Amino acid sequence: MDNSKAESVQTNSDSTLENSNNSRSDQEDEESQTATESETAESADDSVLEIEASSDIELGEVQEFTIDSFNFGYSETEIRVQEGDTVTINLTNSDGFHDWVLDEFGAETTQIREGETTSVTFVADTSGTYEYYCSVGSHRENGMVGTLIVE
Repeated sequence: MDNSKAESVQTNSDSTLENSNNSRSDQEDEESQTATESETAESADDSVLEIEASSDIELGEVQEFTIDSFNFGYSETEIRVQEGDTVTINLTNSDGFHDWVLDEFGAETTQIREGETTSVTFVADTSGTYEYYCSVGSHRENGMVGTLIVE
């Protein structure tokens, strides 16, 4: 599975900057023609960055869950979100050494000790039912699992 889904999204502005040799009036003419289709932002060097808006993309809600981990269990064993939601898992640890892994979205936290906290954020872009688990030792096999339902 593509692990890049759980990483931060960054824009490479070098690849989308308009040629700064265009005259100011040419840029203004072009902006007025595409104002309903794109957003513009000026960078520090007065170049114009255009970001095309797509009506095909439906952005979901931001959903945040705090889950406590302990030996062979999680405080939440079922999480429900909508397709397209951005999901943040804040994992705390009250006992042992644990993490939180969801293979299908390439999402995993770092492994933490008792008293520590870690987080992971990903987009739940495919509906279905998925198992999340602790990858430490035999914790998964001992029942340290839960279910993410993307509706």
